[in-house]
Amino acid sequence: MKKVILSALFLATLPSVVQAQEEDAPENTFTLSAQLRPRFEYRNGAYVPLQEGEKPAILVNNRTRLNLDYHHGDQLQLFLSFQNVNIWGQAPQVQLNDRTGGLSIFEAYAALPIYKDINAKIGRQMIVLDEDRIFGSLDWHPAGRAHDAININWKNDKLTLRSFFAFNQNYFDGKAKDKLNGNVNNPKGQFFAPGGQPYQHLEAVHAHYDITPTQGVSVLVANLGQRNDLVDDNDYNMQTFGFHYRGKSDALRYGAEGYLQTGKNAAGKDKQAFLLAALVGYQFTPAFSATLGLDYLSGNDTNDPTATKDKAFNPFSGTNHKFYGFMDHFYVSYSPSVGLLNPYLNLNLKTSDKGSLSATGHYFRSAGKILGSEDSKTRHLGVEGDLVYTHKIQQYVSLQAGYSLFVPSGSYKKLRELNLEVRKQQDWLWCSLNINPKLFSAKF
Repeated sequence: MKKVILSALFLATLPSVVQAQEEDAPENTFTLSAQLRPRFEYRNGAYVPLQEGEKPAILVNNRTRLNLDYHHGDQLQLFLSFQNVNIWGQAPQVQLNDRTGGLSIFEAYAALPIYKDINAKIGRQMIVLDEDRIFGSLDWHPAGRAHDAININWKNDKLTLRSFFAFNQNYFDGKAKDKLNGNVNNPKGQFFAPGGQPYQHLEAVHAHYDITPTQGVSVLVANLGQRNDLVDDNDYNMQTFGFHYRGKSDALRYGAEGYLQTGKNAAGKDKQAFLLAALVGYQFTPAFSATLGLDYLSGNDTNDPTATKDKAFNPFSGTNHKFYGFMDHFYVSYSPSVGLLNPYLNLNLKTSDKGSLSATGHYFRSAGKILGSEDSKTRHLGVEGDLVYTHKIQQYVSLQAGYSLFVPSGSYKKLRELNLEVRKQQDWLWCSLNINPKLFSAKF
């Protein structure tokens, strides 16, 4: 009888025990979102200056993404981002074979706690630090940029520490005669050549400290292991270390940053380079602001047979489109060995509650000497003006349109080995529609 009574009591309390366990269990959330971003472009000298007689390119490039984001309370996050990048017309109307390259994985990572305030993110992920100068998302590019890496983080009220570790290996073995069967799943030695990733291994530590609610400083120390087995089997390590500071006081904002590069470049030559940048901005009215800035990336003198060191700074994973002109003539389509001096002025006008207009002017000069060009004495590379209008159409839809004008110099033509028939001015017109709705969200 006693056993019966005890069993009955257990069964009676079981629902409350299960309920308590369910209440203590972390809540699961799942979000499904998407992005469709077509962009019309009239390229009349973007990326590479056109010569007289060459015709401009007209195209529509498109990015499609599908994002799956799962959270098990604060114990686990699993994020997957599928992506397709194509040019309109690249795939035929009756598509027997996918000429766009099909779906690819943009990001695929798991994030989970390790110990107290320490957590880790493992897998393919964006690395975005500070304002994208050294590590950036490259979101302007249809494909974006992601790294295969491990990210370990620690954070308290004012200090955030982030570390990154990556090791890359190419699909082909390189040492195997059969390139189809010789791969990383059946290796016959280590093989890496620049391609999908520009480095074989990466180690980086980033610390950010909030001095005040309106001031913050960051420190970065990174090592880039560069290798090219098509040339030799040596590892060449390049170190980048420096700081980033931003502050704001009432209508005034200001900032400065500086980085040094040492070690060796990808060719094994000693690296000795630096980057300095500073800006000051002022909010004149609630609708109008202006920013004046200066970037200096060190470089080499041309045709210098006595040079024993590489003095050209390499912003290897930065969103360079953001800093050095929207037409992408510097550090995107072309990395000048002579470096770059870039003073600029940005004006921003809020045209309405949903619209804004931005205008930026750049004056480009080389950091190193340019020899053998008619205007080399001035180190002048060109001037550029960028005009961008942004309008939020609705919650999930925004429109951007822009126009850029670039006037190259004779020195610039010489550096890029272009003849003197290059057009005196180059321009670029584009219009982009960004549609990024949240399709589904659930808690369970």
